[in-house]
Amino acid sequence: MRSRSTKGLVTAAALVALAAIGGNAARGSDEIAPRGAGASPVVTVTSTPAPSVTTDGDAARRAAEATADQAAADQAAADQAAADQTAAAKKAADAKAAATRAAAATVAADQARAAAAAKATASAATWAVTKVVDGDTIWVSRSGISRKIRFIGIDTPETGQCGFTEARNALRGIIGGQRVTLTAGARDDVDRYGRLLRYVDVNGVDAGLRLVKQGYAVARYDSRDGYGSHTREAAYVRADAASPKAACADPGAGTSSGSTGGSGFTGSWPLAGDTYPCPQSRPVKGNENSMIAHEPGDRYYTVTKPEQCFATMADAEAAGFRPAKV
Repeated sequence: MRSRSTKGLVTAAALVALAAIGGNAARGSDEIAPRGAGASPVVTVTSTPAPSVTTDGDAARRAAEATADQAAADQAAADQAAADQTAAAKKAADAKAAATRAAAATVAADQARAAAAAKATASAATWAVTKVVDGDTIWVSRSGISRKIRFIGIDTPETGQCGFTEARNALRGIIGGQRVTLTAGARDDVDRYGRLLRYVDVNGVDAGLRLVKQGYAVARYDSRDGYGSHTREAAYVRADAASPKAACADPGAGTSSGSTGGSGFTGSWPLAGDTYPCPQSRPVKGNENSMIAHEPGDRYYTVTKPEQCFATMADAEAAGFRPAKV
């Protein structure tokens, strides 16, 4: 009897506990049990957010943004490709231009070297005229060597003879201050005075033949007078037969001191302090070392030692001299 009563009480207590747990769960886990009610289990309730809902407008917007982003990326890539292509084209053009300039510079350098070589060869084969002694004799130099040259096949007046000055001036006008080519062609290489016997050509012109044609020289010292033939003899003889003899002035002609010369200069002659006077009829001084002509009144006239004297400055210029600047 006692045992059945005890079991009934236990059953009733269990039912009460279950009811209490159910009431607490309904009120929420944050309520506190009444004081004295005894401990009861804590129940935690977790809230789950409601799922978001995507509309058709949002999807369209995101799709448009994605399309715009892709278009921008594609445009940037296209711009970069175009820039790369332009840079590559410029680099190629610059390289081509540099190659063209280098090739042009190489050609120019080759041409300059060839011209220098040709000039050196021509200079080595020619001689500089350093002095005209008379119409058929000159001094030349090359590479520090000087030689006296006697023209082959011609003869001109000697110092003091009529025509000496004219022949020398004519030759100076042909070859003065230039480089000449010397060519052998006589039976002998040198004459009895040790002078080289040579044809003298300047810029393709036979200076000796030119003098014969102008009447300043005659054809001589060839097969007709025992000196043996020379290679240009026939041309010289023909030119001599066809040319008139050039007029000449007596080398001693002039006027006395104090008279008027043909040059137009008057007054006392020679000028005071003139250590190397020319005749008053030919007062223009020609200095062969400088190839400068001085006339009375020039700064250095009285100290100039002339190798030639001229009636006028025009005569001096015709002989290859240039007027003094002071």
